[in-house]
Amino acid sequence: MTTPPTHNLRVLLASDHPDATSGYAVQCKLAALRLKEHCHLALLATFGLHGSIQDWNGIPLFPGGADAFANDVIPKAAKAWQADIVITLKDALVFNPATFNGFRWAPLCPVDHDPSSPQVIERVRQSYRPIAYAPHGFRALRRAGLDPLYAPHAYDPKVYYPMDRAEARKLFQLPDDLFIVGTVAVNRGGVPSRKSWVENLEAFAMFAHDKPNVRYFLHTDLADEGYEGGIPLRPVMANLGILDKVLFCDQERYRYPHMGGFSQDYMRHYYNAVDVLNAVSVGEGFGIPVLESQAVGTPVIVGDWCAHEDLCFAGWKVQKSEAHHFYDQQQGWVFIPQPQAIAGRMQEAYNYYNSTIDGPTLSGLTPTEIMHRRAIAGAAPYQIDTVIRDHWLPLLAELEQDIRTPK
Repeated sequence: MTTPPTHNLRVLLASDHPDATSGYAVQCKLAALRLKEHCHLALLATFGLHGSIQDWNGIPLFPGGADAFANDVIPKAAKAWQADIVITLKDALVFNPATFNGFRWAPLCPVDHDPSSPQVIERVRQSYRPIAYAPHGFRALRRAGLDPLYAPHAYDPKVYYPMDRAEARKLFQLPDDLFIVGTVAVNRGGVPSRKSWVENLEAFAMFAHDKPNVRYFLHTDLADEGYEGGIPLRPVMANLGILDKVLFCDQERYRYPHMGGFSQDYMRHYYNAVDVLNAVSVGEGFGIPVLESQAVGTPVIVGDWCAHEDLCFAGWKVQKSEAHHFYDQQQGWVFIPQPQAIAGRMQEAYNYYNSTIDGPTLSGLTPTEIMHRRAIAGAAPYQIDTVIRDHWLPLLAELEQDIRTPK
């Protein structure tokens, strides 16, 4: 006998297919498996499914359409599901507000500019009620006069947890005496590069020029043929003279997940194997790798703007004064970091790591152990079951009360 959900609310959640490999897909999967116990939930795959409705873990999964972001089929699915509300987990600008005529639209969306792009604010003004998934986004929407709900991105502590570093490195055949900087980020088109690829590689070249024992481990597509409009990274590395110090994941597995892909077990080993995760970019709506990295105890390097100003629990920040303010195609401001500043933070991380040779501090812990514990403690409130309890359930209750209350 099926237990009825705790809320009599009919929700259509539109995002990437929950079994895809994108950050949106991971978050959709984490939330959907739990929200189905608390509302009448259906999913719509804006990416990853066409042609037929499927059953996914007991949840109806509607296919995408001819439009790249399913604007053509969302109304049909919402009508078929008799949805009280349609929640979209994507950039708000990819959706046409006219798509939701006759339906309540709640965009669960990033705010990756500082201040927010006027285009994003204008788009979400046309929604029923926006949902922020990072503290920065919540504040930005409030400053724009909106009344957002809040449900942050999350991680699964059964997947991302600390491991012995030497054990984690065995998977990649990495010796224990290397200091390894990591980056997990998409390499996709756009000017400037949203993940600051050239600046980060130049920074590593500055940092590594006199250090034979350092490596840069990239989890991305190198875009050798300009795949997805990405920057071909190998020529940049060759120009900087660092090809022999850069490691990268299996390109076929990265580009074609059906050929094996990268399991969550693989990514847990990756985050545990690196000494610091470098995630400086021009602006993030959340930046899930910084959360997953700190969940296993690995510190991070980030820019002190947009979502990352709140999500660095253990690590080092590049300040706004160390970046160039840039007005981009969304008519909003982002920050292009100075390579010297990123290199400086890599050096600080290197110095901090090497300070462990001086032995434990007065607390009985080495500096690295202190940083490790700080990272895990900071990430803990973002565990998925905690996020469901503290944020999603109050959010569903508020939506249900608002929708059911006569106006």
